[in-house]
Amino acid sequence: MTCSSLISAYGADQPVSSAVLKADISATSDLSVNSTKSDTGIESPLSWREQHLSAAEIAWLQQHPQLKLGIDRKFFPYEWIDKEGNYTGIAADYFRLLEQRLQVTFIPVTDKPSWSDVLKGARAGEFDLMSCLVKTGDREAFLDFSEPYLSSTAVIISEQSKGYVGTLDKLKGKLVAIHKGHFTNELLRRDYPEINIINPGSIQDALKMVADGGADAFVGDATAASFVMKREGILNLSFSGHTDYQSDYRIGVYRGNPLLSGIIEKALNSITDAERNQIFDHWSGLGVPASGIALEKILKISALVMLVLLFFIYWSFRLYRSEEAHRLSEQRFKNLVDTTDGIVWEADCNTYTYTYISENVVRVFGYEVDFWLKPNFWKEHIHPDDRQRAVSFCDAEVANLRDHQLEYRFLTASGDTVWIRDMISVVAENGKPRWLRGLMLDITEQKAAELLMRQSESRFRDLIESLPAIAVQGYDEARRVIYWNDASEALYGYSREEALGQPLERLIIPEPMREIVVENHRNWLEKGVEIPASELELQCKDGSLVPVFSSHVMLRSAEGGQEMYCIDVDLIEQKRAHAELTQMAHFDLLTQLPNRRTFTDRLLQMMKRSDREGEQVAVMMIDLDRFKEVNDTLGHDYGDMLLQGAAERLISCVRDTDTVARLGGDEFLVILGGIGDHAAIERVARHILQQLTEPFLLQDNRAFVSASIGITLYPADAMTLEALMKNADQAMYAAKEEGRNRFHYFTPEMEAAAQKRRRMLNELREALNLQQFEVYYQPIVNMKDGSVVKAEALLRWNHPHGQISPLDFIPLAEETGLIVDIGNWVFAEVVRQTSIWHARFDTDLQVSLNTSPVQYQDEFSGKPNWFGNLLKDGLRPASLCVEITESLLMEAGRGVTDKLLQFRDQGIEVALDDFGTGYSSLAYLKQFHIDYLKIDQSFVSHLTPGSQDLVLCEAIIVMAHTLGIRVIAEGVETEQQRQMLLDINCDFGQGYLFGRPLPASEFSARWLDESRVIDEVE
Repeated sequence: MTCSSLISAYGADQPVSSAVLKADISATSDLSVNSTKSDTGIESPLSWREQHLSAAEIAWLQQHPQLKLGIDRKFFPYEWIDKEGNYTGIAADYFRLLEQRLQVTFIPVTDKPSWSDVLKGARAGEFDLMSCLVKTGDREAFLDFSEPYLSSTAVIISEQSKGYVGTLDKLKGKLVAIHKGHFTNELLRRDYPEINIINPGSIQDALKMVADGGADAFVGDATAASFVMKREGILNLSFSGHTDYQSDYRIGVYRGNPLLSGIIEKALNSITDAERNQIFDHWSGLGVPASGIALEKILKISALVMLVLLFFIYWSFRLYRSEEAHRLSEQRFKNLVDTTDGIVWEADCNTYTYTYISENVVRVFGYEVDFWLKPNFWKEHIHPDDRQRAVSFCDAEVANLRDHQLEYRFLTASGDTVWIRDMISVVAENGKPRWLRGLMLDITEQKAAELLMRQSESRFRDLIESLPAIAVQGYDEARRVIYWNDASEALYGYSREEALGQPLERLIIPEPMREIVVENHRNWLEKGVEIPASELELQCKDGSLVPVFSSHVMLRSAEGGQEMYCIDVDLIEQKRAHAELTQMAHFDLLTQLPNRRTFTDRLLQMMKRSDREGEQVAVMMIDLDRFKEVNDTLGHDYGDMLLQGAAERLISCVRDTDTVARLGGDEFLVILGGIGDHAAIERVARHILQQLTEPFLLQDNRAFVSASIGITLYPADAMTLEALMKNADQAMYAAKEEGRNRFHYFTPEMEAAAQKRRRMLNELREALNLQQFEVYYQPIVNMKDGSVVKAEALLRWNHPHGQISPLDFIPLAEETGLIVDIGNWVFAEVVRQTSIWHARFDTDLQVSLNTSPVQYQDEFSGKPNWFGNLLKDGLRPASLCVEITESLLMEAGRGVTDKLLQFRDQGIEVALDDFGTGYSSLAYLKQFHIDYLKIDQSFVSHLTPGSQDLVLCEAIIVMAHTLGIRVIAEGVETEQQRQMLLDINCDFGQGYLFGRPLPASEFSARWLDESRVIDEVE
């Protein structure tokens, strides 16, 4: 069975089929700008599929002329399989329209016994698409969803006698029926875990369970529930609360068919409002027979029975005068009346005393017949609150010889109160009332139902009145306001008194919309064309416009007229929040510049434009030099102000068509489009450098920064966005390495260097595990006697392709943090080797280790592990000396200070390496208890008698000795340098003159076998 079989379900004379088809053909005709020629040479309009789908999409449909459709067999009124086996419902109508457009056949799969089984089949990929379901996170794993094409709300339904529930939190601890597979199962278990949920197989079973008392309430789709309640004749249930859950029904396409998702979305979007209205008119117009007999019909039948009975009595009296005939007639009448609940009576019109009443009155009211025949019995047993009204009304009607009916309460023999409807006929003689004859009906249950209905209406009216964010208004057929709730007053500014009686179009409809609003309302009244829900901007009392989501419903009034009710949801906060989220998603919050995401989108657009027009695009990456100093000295608030000022200056340096974005931190990006030559780029770059070197006034402070700019070009340097970003980054770092405050173009050599660096980094990560590192040792001698008293441990990398210089890999290890693990390994290896030497050679040799500032910044790299190595190998701490740099002292924080003091407390000495090349002060030497100063080899290498370097070296030695610090001279390579250093009282020397760095075995063989003196140096 396909969706096309719906025609048989509607019947040949159903208007929806032909109307929708005509609308579709009309729409196709309007869109048929192109045409094809047939074999006869006559041009014919293209089909919708040929006009709106791509060649690839049409080819896919031709390969798949039949598509399997997953459906719910019992999802009234959206979709179900009827008794004839036809797929029918609102969703089915939509799929028939899709069949017409796409020229395919949808095959509903009907062999699944339940909705949960259908979902399992969808997860397994058994269907090409699903017809009508809500999108959830779980389902998105195996389905792509269209935009919603049907919507409804989830409501609470309960048994009428249990009263109004209100909201879901009132159902905590209650038993709630939700049919299997409905999306509210997942939401309630997440949001209201205290609710006890039971899952019948279908919505019918769920509602019947509540109606029979098997569950406290039902939660589910309002439209479906209403349809099923009417269809199944479930009359003791009512809508008793609302939820925040919206049922947005979509078409789900199996993720294995990505091309089908786009096809379905296009086809759905093409369905016109007229076609949608035809579908909804069709289903809203289908009556669903209710069970039982309508009250009006009961009254008519009862009146007819009474007239027939009276006619029968009259003619029996005339035709059968004999006693036997009269008895038989009376018996027939008695039998007929006693089998009904209608009580037949006759009474005197003056005293209202019954002269006859049918015996079934005993069964209904409990009083024996004799009681009813007593004078004033009727009057005395009318409920006191209704007695005067009932008697007065009867007196007036009888006096005017008018047949009449009235409703009143009556007291039964058991003391209960019942409602009675009395239908009374006045029998006159000679123009005067003589007898009263009537039919009395017990309408207590009907009155109870009416009371519940009024209470329900009152609750919902109170609910609507109290809703703070939903404005509800009612309008009569002339569009005059008949209802205006509190939220409408708050939203539009008109009080209820001001609004009532005013026409809609003059009250809240802006001038440009008034004519179409009037026309739409008229079409709804006269043609049944509903006004679709939509977002609108309506007018407030002060003339301002307010965005709302407006939906509409048409109801019948008690007088039979039509009333339109509008439900408007204020979207001001939603629009504001959406704008804020959009701003946050695309722009940097601090500088309001485009962020990386927006920059990426714009760069891709500029690259496409470049491809079309043949012009270059320049990408600049800008990093602020010395920005960290501003943050560290003035604080982050001042740093933020500087970034905002830098953003303003960058914007002033480019055209309106260019883009300035913030990448993050102190990095900015610039896109320059339509570049003809390098001169234009360089003008912008120089302007940026000049602007950023100007001082920044940050409240009461002045800050100075500069910029390093990396420039790359599209398409000259790279063809992808990722490559352009990488190139600009490499060029920017090149600018920094050349001294900052400059710009640098990307070159292929940079990429080669970057690849070499990445390769070295990967190999460096493995070097420790592969045991490619080795510690070399260089002797440090006593300048006075030439004895080897110290050695410096130097790391070497024995790479498979040859030894790599520490100058190449140590900076990379520091930058990536690998130096922490490498440094820990070096410390452990030095402790192990020194312990061996001390034990074997009975020497007091002290070994110095170089440490990196990065090791002091890492909280896990620490000295407790190092001290543990000392204890493990039994080495005296004084056998070690840790070498630090002057830059470490300059940036020393609390953590660095604590770690240096730990060395002192443990007995490990500290040497300050490369002294004289940095900016350390004497205060640092005193504060950190430095044991050794190492004069940098740049001073030693130029030592000559009377030279400035000799003066500086002597000054350093004198200062150090004054502070109790010993001095080591590095880079001693000649006998003349040794002698001059000795003459100025230098303590120790290190350099090629004494010995080169050697592996541990060679070092011990040369320097630890026997004592060596300086005269033996080769």
